[in-house]
Amino acid sequence: MSPNAKQLTQQQFGTHAEGYVHSPTHARGQTLSRLIEAVAPQPGQRALDVATGGGHTARRLAEAGAWTVAGDLTLRMLQAARANLCAEGCESVAFVQLDAEDLPFAGNQFDIVTCRVAPHHFPDVARFVREMARVTRPGGVVGVVDQLTPGDPQAARYINAFERLRDPSHLWSYNQVEWEGFFRGAGLDVETVETFIVDHTLGEWSERMGCDAATTLRLRAMMVHAPPPVAEWMQPHVPPVGDPTFVIRQILIVGRKR
Repeated sequence: MSPNAKQLTQQQFGTHAEGYVHSPTHARGQTLSRLIEAVAPQPGQRALDVATGGGHTARRLAEAGAWTVAGDLTLRMLQAARANLCAEGCESVAFVQLDAEDLPFAGNQFDIVTCRVAPHHFPDVARFVREMARVTRPGGVVGVVDQLTPGDPQAARYINAFERLRDPSHLWSYNQVEWEGFFRGAGLDVETVETFIVDHTLGEWSERMGCDAATTLRLRAMMVHAPPPVAEWMQPHVPPVGDPTFVIRQILIVGRKR
C-alpha cells in the first residue's frame, strides 16, 4: 500500500472508527454469516482477520473456537475493535497493527484467513491475496467479502467514482472475473463464489463517513443521472421527498490453498 493511500485510509477510518464498530451493515448481515459458514472455523484452529475494522468477523471466528488474530492498519480502529470485543470477553483474540499487503507473519501459520469489506481500499489487491495465501497453511482456506462491480468498464468507473466521492480512501472495486483471477494467481483453488445485494439509504451511508451536505447532494445527483447500466446495477430510487436508496453488490469468494 502506497504511503499516501495508507495515510488517507488511517485518517478516514481513524476519524470514523466508532461508526464502523456500531454499523449494522458491518456488525451483522448475510455476508458475515455466509463468510463464517464458508470458512467453517473449528475449535483449536488458528485464524487471521485482515483489516478487521470493528472486529465483527474476528468475533465470530473466536466464538467458533478458533484462536484469532484481528489485524488492522489503523490503530484507532484497532483500539475501537478491541474495546468492543473485550467488553464481551476477548481471551482468544489477539490484536495486531498490520499492513494487508505485507503481513508480519511467517508462511503457513493459519488455518483460516479472512477479510471483509476492505480490499477496495488496497492499492495492490493481487499482492494482498498472495499475502493471505502465503500465511495460510496448505489445506487451509482464504475468504474475502468485498464490494463488487459489473464487467462493463464504464459502469465500473462510474460506480467507483460514486464510492470515492463519499470516501476518498476508496480506490477500486473489482468484478467477479478479476476476483477469481486474484485467487487463482495466488495458488488458491476457488471453492465458493456468491454475490449479494445490500440495501443502503444515502443519508446513513454518507453520514457514516462524515460527508457534508454538499457532498451528499453530489452523491444524490450521481444517483439521479446514473447511466442505464449503472442504474441497473445500483437500483437507485430518489423520491421527491425523503432519503434516497440504492444497493451495493458484494462478492464472497473462498479459496483453499494447495
